[in-house]
Amino acid sequence: MAGKDKNTPVEINRETLSGGILQKLAAERTGQPVKLLSEEELLQSRRNFIQDAHSGEDIWIFGYGSLIWNPSFEFDLREQAHLFGYHRRFCLRTTITRGSPEKPGLVLGLDRGGSAKGIIFRMPASIAAQECDVIWKREMLSGAYAPSWVKVKNQDGELVKAITFIIRRDHPSFAARQPEQHSAKIIAEATGIIGANSEYLFNTEAALTAEGIHDFSLKRLTNLVRHYQNR
Repeated sequence: MAGKDKNTPVEINRETLSGGILQKLAAERTGQPVKLLSEEELLQSRRNFIQDAHSGEDIWIFGYGSLIWNPSFEFDLREQAHLFGYHRRFCLRTTITRGSPEKPGLVLGLDRGGSAKGIIFRMPASIAAQECDVIWKREMLSGAYAPSWVKVKNQDGELVKAITFIIRRDHPSFAARQPEQHSAKIIAEATGIIGANSEYLFNTEAALTAEGIHDFSLKRLTNLVRHYQNR
């Protein structure tokens, strides 16, 4: 990373996550209004779900946003799944990854009510702890999500126990529901250390469509954002 232009978006991959590069860049951002979790806090949070010496069952992760098109962790199987009781929504303000302290962006979380289709990824038990550390460094930078065990229905109609990340409504970065036009304007204009907020939306909507998952709220939002950008 030496010599990298600070204005050039950092690529999110296993190397930048496991090496703590994303955390370092977030911590160096001036005017950062949110508290970042320390290495110790991240490790303890992960240990609440997966112990260091985990050797039991394989672990499933339910992805509903950028994990679908850029998981950045090791797994040996992926398939569609349906989660009930939560829906996908742009409900997390970000001043780090897809926004800045001066112009916060919006990213997805799972909010209560409804349902969401996404992808589950299976991690072999032997690598689950180390791969979850990578995921935690990505998803839990500010502790705005609550890691949770949920039951999802897979393509065969079977219930599968998986870990996912649900928005914490008590977190300062929680974004209450607002008119789509307001969300679209924010997403159209915001950018963060890993890139444009609109790129995040467009990639997620395209990945869902490619999977045959039609999220009509994301499609409407995509059209609105493109309208703002093309004016």
